[in-house]
Amino acid sequence: MSGAQRTFLYKVKQQQERFITGYFVAGDPSVESSIQIITESVRAGLDAIEIGFPSSNPYLEGDVIKRAHARTYSAFCQDEQYSIHFLETLRKEIDVPIWIMGYYADLIRTNFYKKLASSGCMDGFVIPDLNPEEGITLKAELTRNEISVIPVVNYRMPDAELKLAVKDTNIVYCQIYKGITGEEIKDLGSLPSFYRKIRNLTDAVLMAGFGVKNQELAKEVIKSGFDGVVVGSEIVSTVETNEIDKLMVFVKQLSKVKGGKVG
Repeated sequence: MSGAQRTFLYKVKQQQERFITGYFVAGDPSVESSIQIITESVRAGLDAIEIGFPSSNPYLEGDVIKRAHARTYSAFCQDEQYSIHFLETLRKEIDVPIWIMGYYADLIRTNFYKKLASSGCMDGFVIPDLNPEEGITLKAELTRNEISVIPVVNYRMPDAELKLAVKDTNIVYCQIYKGITGEEIKDLGSLPSFYRKIRNLTDAVLMAGFGVKNQELAKEVIKSGFDGVVVGSEIVSTVETNEIDKLMVFVKQLSKVKGGKVG
């Protein structure tokens, strides 16, 4: 386990600190710019980074993130070392957890996850279309690398699947709604019961995402009990329009939520 991941888990579990995770698509808009933007975002207040591994079929993403995958996929798919170089460079710049979000077809079926895990540059995998049974196998395999397998769970999953998904993991991604990224959250009132349902199954770190577009929504997630918030589409949108100053202001606003503030 990297020092960054160990420190993160200690702060959240032992010191009850809240956290903000930011999602970025690797290499968007370019490798150099991507690393610079992520580095500045960490300085502005992000506590963990989720890196979207470019895919030719990011079918769980909304239009904003799909466009980012389309912009970067050709460069990353042609050379596996391209991804490793990106992570190595990023790891030198930031001292927070780096989690790779990728699809089964791109990471597991190709066995590329093994090269990523052995690179020493990342701390966890978020694979939204990994079924719970295969998740158990992957967790066991990656134990020696001290890499977290972060399951993605939602309120509609059968109890048996939920129990299996959260077994033997230290971080869980709680999907606020079932659907594609970037949509509106229609039922904030169900968040507390969703939190309690997952918390009754595991003492892992719980972060919630999908549809968190502003400071007020992030605060509602934290108020519901979750340890952290994941913000993706809004970040990727500002990268797409090259509004980096706006992004830094946004991250600083989100960071206030960790202390229970809005404004």
